[in-house]
Amino acid sequence: MLKRFQYLIFFILSIQHAYADMDGRWQLIITGSDQLEYGTEFLAGGVTIPWQTILEFNIKNSRFDKGTGTARLLPDMTTHSRPEGMFDCQQEPGIFASNSGQSFTMPHLRYQAFPMLGEVKERNVLLKPYLDYPGNYFAVLYECSTNDGRGSVWIERSPRIARELGKRQNSQSVIKDGIYSVNIKEVKNIPPGPELSFPLEDGYELMLTDEYGARKLHYHLTRIGDE
Repeated sequence: MLKRFQYLIFFILSIQHAYADMDGRWQLIITGSDQLEYGTEFLAGGVTIPWQTILEFNIKNSRFDKGTGTARLLPDMTTHSRPEGMFDCQQEPGIFASNSGQSFTMPHLRYQAFPMLGEVKERNVLLKPYLDYPGNYFAVLYECSTNDGRGSVWIERSPRIARELGKRQNSQSVIKDGIYSVNIKEVKNIPPGPELSFPLEDGYELMLTDEYGARKLHYHLTRIGDE
């Protein structure tokens, strides 16, 4: 009986030791970029918008304690042209009207800070950011123009339909003095979604790219201190 009791104590201490390294303050950084463009497969111009979301949370006694999230648009926006050199694109200031009727200056990020719930399952953490539908998103206005004669084909054939994970709000084209210009207002959802799960491993990293390379994501989880 004594041996069984000693074994039980040893087993409990072993579990506590195995999970003790989970306790503490953790930080998940999601760095991403979205390539937005107006055009066709062969004629297109656009901008690439970088952003970052940081989720911080505490694990106490191997249980999720509390968490918060912040998000921001990063300043190093870039532009692109297909074919190279044909289109001149740039981000523009503008006004974005949300579904609630509120108006914001662009570029606009819906949530810069938000609370977060979570749950520890074995050695994984399930994060549940508290974001109202449809989650976090940014809205931008950009302009692309060209004096190339193919500009008429570009404007006539460019799709004006909603795309996966994003919706083109509207576009306005102008043809004047041989210059073809289009102003495009777009909205794009960004992570995190309703929930996400990761192994509680200090230094864990994950990189994702969508099928067409328009979205790139880098997840980096680190233990940043004691709880």
